[in-house]
Amino acid sequence: QKFSYVIIIDFEATCWKDNSSRYSSEIIEFPAVLLNVLTQQIEAVFHQYVQPTINPKLSEFCKTLTGITQKQVDDGIPLATCLVSFRKWLDEIIKNKNIRLFNKNCRDAGHKNYYNCIFVTWSDWDIGVCLYYECKKKQIKLPTEFYQWIDLRALYKRFYGKKPTGLNGSMESVGLKFIGREHSGLDDSKNTARLCSKMVHDGCVLDVTKRIALPPVSRIILDLEVILQ
Repeated sequence: QKFSYVIIIDFEATCWKDNSSRYSSEIIEFPAVLLNVLTQQIEAVFHQYVQPTINPKLSEFCKTLTGITQKQVDDGIPLATCLVSFRKWLDEIIKNKNIRLFNKNCRDAGHKNYYNCIFVTWSDWDIGVCLYYECKKKQIKLPTEFYQWIDLRALYKRFYGKKPTGLNGSMESVGLKFIGREHSGLDDSKNTARLCSKMVHDGCVLDVTKRIALPPVSRIILDLEVILQ
């Protein structure tokens, strides 16, 4: 395997029945789990509820779907503050576990500054849409660690040769049972980690599927490059 560790994230965001809102989605739950690819064990967890600032009131549909309450987001922290907390968590695991995450100074394996850890999501929505555009709208600098990732759903389709049927259905298709509550960001992240471990056990090689071009000084360019065909 190219990566010794992966960090699985699965955001929950504000939502409305039939998308009946003029507001864009905002992250309300920010979970991350550190998976040791070799031992297939979760070694660290980050979890934070996030306070939406453009439209602070959750819809009834959103509360029912995610199980997140209005009080939890009211007691949460803004996305910019959450990213600072997440950075501190990253720094801690980087220090304690000799982890090297992708950044502007990293190169491919073989270079002295090669990275051995990468983010994993179930679809490109979490980073390529949700986080990217919310950061852009709120003028928050997107950390370069998020500039490339593995879309496990795309990798699942290529490796097993079958169309994913949601996280739960895809797990069942390979003999795994979903544990916890669907659309809980933390439970979804932990179950994605379990599916990732199963794929590695079955012989799947984890590799980058999407990336955002590193931004020039003058402007930020979103350039999602599809590596998996």
